[in-house]
Amino acid sequence: MVEPVKRAEFSYQRSDLRHPDSEVRHLKGDHIVWWYGPLRKNPRAMSIPLVKVAFRRLYNDIPGPHTTVTVPLSSLPHYRLGTIWQEGRGVSDTKQLTKKFHVDFSPNGWSITSRADLHSQGMSHIFPVEEYALKWGNRDQSKLINFNQPDGKNILVPCTEFFVRAYARNMDVCRALATLRWSDVMAMLYDDPTRSEQRYLVRPTSRMRKYDAVFLAHLLYDDYTAMRVKNINAQFVSRSPDERFFLEATPWFSGLAQILCRGRWINNGDTFLCLDLKGASQPKGAGIEWQGLSFDSSNGVDGAGRLILPRPVKTALEEEFLAEVSYAEPDSHAGITVVKAPPFVTLGEERTVTKTKRIIEADRSRVGPQPPSAESHSSGEGRGAGKNTGKLEHEAEAELESRGFLRDIWNAFKSIQKENPKRVSDVNWYTPQHRFQKRDDLRIILLAPIEDPETENQIRNWVYLNGDLKKQRGVLVLRIKIDGKNYVCFEIQRDEVQEQKVVPRYAGVLVEVDSTPEEFEALVETVCSRVRYAMGRFKNMRSAFPAKAKIFKHTQTDETVLYRKRLVNVFNELEVILV
Repeated sequence: MVEPVKRAEFSYQRSDLRHPDSEVRHLKGDHIVWWYGPLRKNPRAMSIPLVKVAFRRLYNDIPGPHTTVTVPLSSLPHYRLGTIWQEGRGVSDTKQLTKKFHVDFSPNGWSITSRADLHSQGMSHIFPVEEYALKWGNRDQSKLINFNQPDGKNILVPCTEFFVRAYARNMDVCRALATLRWSDVMAMLYDDPTRSEQRYLVRPTSRMRKYDAVFLAHLLYDDYTAMRVKNINAQFVSRSPDERFFLEATPWFSGLAQILCRGRWINNGDTFLCLDLKGASQPKGAGIEWQGLSFDSSNGVDGAGRLILPRPVKTALEEEFLAEVSYAEPDSHAGITVVKAPPFVTLGEERTVTKTKRIIEADRSRVGPQPPSAESHSSGEGRGAGKNTGKLEHEAEAELESRGFLRDIWNAFKSIQKENPKRVSDVNWYTPQHRFQKRDDLRIILLAPIEDPETENQIRNWVYLNGDLKKQRGVLVLRIKIDGKNYVCFEIQRDEVQEQKVVPRYAGVLVEVDSTPEEFEALVETVCSRVRYAMGRFKNMRSAFPAKAKIFKHTQTDETVLYRKRLVNVFNELEVILV
């Protein structure tokens, strides 16, 4: 008997991404994403590879008949296995078991298989039809990575899932591997693909992002990684335009690793079927230098440089409607909209990545016109003009690192609750979309860009982390209830550490709140608006807070829980004595 699925809210801030030229918009009623099928080239838009996605119709939340649709490969992270869609719109997630596993990415720690392979080898029990039915039953050829476990158990991860989640967070990297010949792949990824003999030096193109530094460094310096990634590329470029194939994606580095999976136990509890890869560890190694380009035109001739066509970049808001077309490429001069895919967690120790700049002297450039407003969007390579089709970039948000500043503040509040159980009844984080939540997957309120051209550039740029127009800075809002009274803490997201640059540290604010929900929402809105012009300095906007609000600096003298002692002392100043 097929059991009903259990619905759950999405755990991350999602835009309302839809594909109007895909069969997915015709799915009447609720359909659950069930499996990934074959991939193929896209004859009508060569830079947008396509993938078949299998859905099952839900009747009273019980999976029923199978149907398949085609979507762009770049968008696949949004169509996670287990998500529920209705007429082209994602409406719900489902509850699944989350498990972290220690695995071996070395060649002897895994193998490539499929349900059809297991059946032909007399091992159908490993992935039994009765426990997870597929349209083609024991003939299904979708490839899986089979990770061995020391206790005789195993983990199955769909190869397509591994490729779009564990290779690069920027789906433009995966798209390049799926559409370009190898020399063109390297040209898209690296401004200079020459290896340095002294260090892990990566000179990326302007299209690459620092969060993919480890993958790009190993692709350049690790022959094993290059071999694995070239194999991925060859599977795509060797196919004829109308040929469908099942992707074989393998781990891209060798050695012990960790993976974080959502899925279910099958095979009498001996096999874990991973339906949603939520995180993975990085290969160990030396630090990486991420060297970008910076043009110095201070001594250049005004207007003698090349013509620059501005391409404004913005991050799609939560619930913002976006129509992504599958069979047309964006205009070559189009604005860029970043769509956040489900977060991907870095497990274990993170590699050190240091940003540096290579200065190039140049003449002052001429600036061309702004691109027209987009009526639709595409994740492909820009070509032509006049279609009013903007460029989409799909990027997996990084989960808040366990050792990050905002996570440490959250842990400090949770520790205070644990040590004062009779007095502290609640600790929540807040955003206008999620309201008050106590789960550990923190969310922050992203600060809105400042559109006023009269505002100083320094202030306008502060809204973005490290001045990166693709990374909006956020504010963490926490509420703690002590002795029946509500206290709210505001904290500013800090810049990433860069070489030879002092990263500003921002004070926090703690305030007792005794107001209506409408008044509280107005306070949050005021703080998130004014803090932009104060560049995070709460002391310069004290009038935004009640008179008894405490603005405090942070210290890390605690031996176990960072910032806990400082927060306890701030509460003492408010005459709230805690242990």
